[in-house]
Formats: sequence, C-alpha cells, structure tokens
Amino acid sequence: MRKHNLFIISILSIIFLLLSCGKKNTTTHNDAEEAVLNNITTRVSVRSYENKPVEEAKVEKLLRAGMAAPSAMNKQPWHFVVVTDKQQLKALAQANPYAKMAAQAPLAIVVCGDMNKAIEGKGREFWVQDASAATQNILLAAHAMGLGAVWTGTYPSEERCQAVAEILRLPETIIPLNTIVIGYPNGDNQPKDKWSPANVSYNYYGNNDEKTQNIDQQENKTEFTEFDYTSDFKGNPFTWFKGAGLLLAVGDKDNHNAMTIGWGALGNVWGYEVNTITVYVAPARYTFEFMEKYKYFTVMTFDDKHKEVLEYMGTHSGRDGNKEEALGLHVAYTEHGAPYYLEASEVYECEIIYRDQFDQAGFGEIPQKRYANFPAGIHHMYIGKILSAKRK
Repeated sequence: MRKHNLFIISILSIIFLLLSCGKKNTTTHNDAEEAVLNNITTRVSVRSYENKPVEEAKVEKLLRAGMAAPSAMNKQPWHFVVVTDKQQLKALAQANPYAKMAAQAPLAIVVCGDMNKAIEGKGREFWVQDASAATQNILLAAHAMGLGAVWTGTYPSEERCQAVAEILRLPETIIPLNTIVIGYPNGDNQPKDKWSPANVSYNYYGNNDEKTQNIDQQENKTEFTEFDYTSDFKGNPFTWFKGAGLLLAVGDKDNHNAMTIGWGALGNVWGYEVNTITVYVAPARYTFEFMEKYKYFTVMTFDDKHKEVLEYMGTHSGRDGNKEEALGLHVAYTEHGAPYYLEASEVYECEIIYRDQFDQAGFGEIPQKRYANFPAGIHHMYIGKILSAKRK
C-alpha cells in the first residue's frame, strides 16, 4: 500500500513539474518578445553624451551584434572601424555636417562595405543593404546596453566618402557607409511613435484595409469604363449637384484633399466643343488652397451605399485629419495626376481654364443676402474643361 501511494505521489510530482515547465517556457517567451519589441520601439537617436568612455566589453558586444546581421549570399561584406581617439572623432565631426556630435562623443563606429567581399556583377550594391542591417543591429544593441547612438550617413555622398576615407586611411576597396556616434546619453531622450497605417498596403499597393475581400474582389472596384458624357449623361443638370451632393478632389500623389460640393454648373463656354463643369469653393475651405495651386480636379458621384462618404466629407476638414483614411477609401489618380476614389460611381476629370472670385460690385439681391453673414468668405469660381468621364 505504501509503495502504491509513493508511486502515485511520484506521478503527480512529474505532472506538476511538466506543467510548471510549460508555464515557465510560455512566460519566458512572452517576456522575451516584449523585451525585444520594447527595445525596438523605444530606441531613439541620441546626440548628446556624458563624458564617460564606453567599456571595451560593450564595444565588442556592439560589433558582435553588427556581424550577426543577415547578408546576401552570406557574403558579410562589411568592415567596422572603431574610433575612440579624440582627434579622429573631431576630424569625423568636421567631415560630415550631420556628425558634429562626434567631437564630444567617446566612441564612433564607422560601418564600411568591403568590395573584396561584395557580390560580383549586378548584385554588387547589395552590400549597402547588408551593411545597413548591421548598422541597425548595432543601434539596437547600444540601446539595450543603456548607450545612446545616432546613425549619420556618409555614402553615397562622394565628398563625405572621400573625407572619411582620408581620415581613416581606407583603401579604395573599403567604402564608408555611415558613422554611428555612441556614448552614454546626457539628458532625457523620448522616443517618437512613428506608426502610421497610411504607410501600409495589403496584398497590393493602395489597399489600406487588411479586412477587405480578396484581390479579385478588390479589383472589381477599379472597373471603370470611359463613356461619352455628351450623349450618355444620365443626370439632370438642374438637380445633379443637389441632394447629398458631389465630391470634388484636387491635388497630387503627395498631397491632396476632397470636399463635398452642393453648387455647380454644367455646360460649355468659349466654343461648343469646350464642355465644362463649374465649381465654387470658399476661401476658408481647406480645398481652396489646392484649387489655387493645381491645374486639374475631379468631380465624383457616389451611389447610396457610399452615402456616408459625402456626409463625412461635407462635415470634416482635411486640416484636422486624413478623411479618406477615416472612411477607408482607396485613392487612384487620373492621367494628369488628379486624385479620385475607386468607390465612386462616376468620375469626371477637369482642367481649370478660368478661376476668379465673385465681384461684390455685381451682386444682386440673392448673393447679397447669402454673403451678409457667411464666415467662409466670398466663393471663388473655377471653370473646368471636361477631359474625360468614366463610370463603373
């Protein structure tokens, strides 16, 4: 009986030990993950240092971290020049306008590419990526050890490369990529949150919603067909701008804005072949800045499924945030670079051929009443020649 009890106790002890080990391993993994991610997201560029040398053991750890980086075909085409001499540090500070802090730093590591170890032929420039990966490893290792560091670029500036090469007596086969200035931080350096969903696409460029349908379904959004608006215009020109309104967009790939419009006119001017859409924008509107700067704009219609687009665009300003991001819209650009949205039903691209502000001297009773108490200012008129029209 006693042996039987001891056997049961032994089995239970082993089970408890296994469960404890499993829990410990999970906890260790989670802790390691958190530590690594925290080290990455809290790293900052440090440009001011204490008057304190960096220990040799830590310098070796930095170099080992650099050499642990991945490299194309495992060529490891890097060479590291460790600089601790004050005169050399001052010389490096003079050689690079962005490395002035090196004059007061205790340490710099110049990351170089060794062309004798670089890939031959078309893959030769991969040394830049390899040495950059090594640089990032060193920066993260420095942060993990309580050091502060900053990456200051040298390559591809020929002037800087030549100056650094002369200071360090580099042979022609060794090209300096950058100088990492390192030391113990002097002062409080706060990290920046650089996360921006606008910098991310899913499955293809411009798709910012990871929850959208598959690519084939997404591509259906882009199936616009050019049509002859002079014979196949389905709207009523007297009511086209009424109701929920239309969307006006203007700008380019670097910067653009859109707003809902409820006023406008269709017709032609200065010749029967000059078909036009005329829109009106008040000076206080954010879109006004773009209409004054750019030559092309688009006017879009939306179906009832996207009614919230016109509502939101008409009640929020682009000065306060990215409206298309908030709505999950997918932006595209016309042949002339004007923005439009793939969710639109129809898109009309126009070229501004006339712009001017309404002249108060010519106001009759209606505009006089409109602008008697209108804080957005007197509207500007933009006559746009229609260049193209397309619909889903």
